[in-house]
Amino acid sequence: MLTPNTERSLLSILRSDANAPAPTDLRAWEHLLVRARDAGLSGLLRERLLGAGHVVPAEVLNKLDMETAHTAAANRCILGNLERIATAAADAGIDVLALKGGALLLSLYDDPGLRPMCDIDLLIRGESAEAFDRLLVGMGYDRGVNLLRSDFYPRYHYEREYLGGGPRPVRLDVHVRPWRPLRYGRIVPDDALWDECETRPLGNASVRMPSATYMAMHLVCHAAFHGAERLLWLADVHRFVTSKRDAIDWVLLEERLRAWNLTHAAWFGLARTEEAFGPSIPDEFRDALASIRPAWRDRLALWQAPRDAASPVTHTIGDLLCTHGWRYRAGYLAAVLLPDSAHLAEVYAGRHAGWKVCAHIVRACRKIGSVVTREPGAQSAFE
Repeated sequence: MLTPNTERSLLSILRSDANAPAPTDLRAWEHLLVRARDAGLSGLLRERLLGAGHVVPAEVLNKLDMETAHTAAANRCILGNLERIATAAADAGIDVLALKGGALLLSLYDDPGLRPMCDIDLLIRGESAEAFDRLLVGMGYDRGVNLLRSDFYPRYHYEREYLGGGPRPVRLDVHVRPWRPLRYGRIVPDDALWDECETRPLGNASVRMPSATYMAMHLVCHAAFHGAERLLWLADVHRFVTSKRDAIDWVLLEERLRAWNLTHAAWFGLARTEEAFGPSIPDEFRDALASIRPAWRDRLALWQAPRDAASPVTHTIGDLLCTHGWRYRAGYLAAVLLPDSAHLAEVYAGRHAGWKVCAHIVRACRKIGSVVTREPGAQSAFE
């Protein structure tokens, strides 16, 4: 059984605390390995243990070696897909930015076994959504489940999922906006994260990614909007902002966070990061964020975002309360309440004269029931 002591031991080793003791028996080591594997931190744990000179039992080290080798092999397969997509997008004249794991493996982690990936996150411009969809489908990627309406993405929803075929299917999350809450789709400019992009080689392709300043912003706000609970994402933030400290324009970062109403999310994400992994940002930047009083809509958006999948009804209500523009909100509500036939067909299998009415009833019952029964991480209300 895993205990809080296991978590504390793992974080102490990852922080390289001078007084962080290594486990003293194989049972404790096994608990540590299980927690690290579940958190996606096996590669970083191995790196820290060897770097700090801990005495590690041979069987423990063998397990870590196997885990990191498996991660490296899976990542090479995923990066191969990223190379193909980057090449095809460039040939088609479609701008694409790599985010999160793909960008980090090319710019921060020098060993593909250090950090696992479960998908490829890409950011495209909203006007390229249809062209990029055709490109991916032509390359053999299948669209995910139908969203509420054909225009729900990219007008209201921030991403669309695709799944690649083959012996090791790869999931793609294609974003038209950096973050989930609908509020920020109306506040953050369409060209956010595109300024001064960096380019990294990947095989025969060139992969673009946000600059260090915007990468830091995306990583910390992404973690915050998911509750800042996943240790891997907090480890990403800590490693990135400490490694790229001199490359990050902290003045510009503060300015953009203020202008885009993201200071509360950034403060929350950074506070959780430093709680887990120790100090990582300049004191002046920390003090500046701490002094900003967030608007109630930013508080509500941050509180609701991690609960979106578990509670689709409050998800919709939260979006309506936090998003600007009554016409836009009216269109959003209409799309949520009146999805098109393609979505209804996935909800209700029967086909008869009144099947659409039945589908609406079934859908409404499911959504109402999910308010009290759906587990966190369940299917999105918009799928």
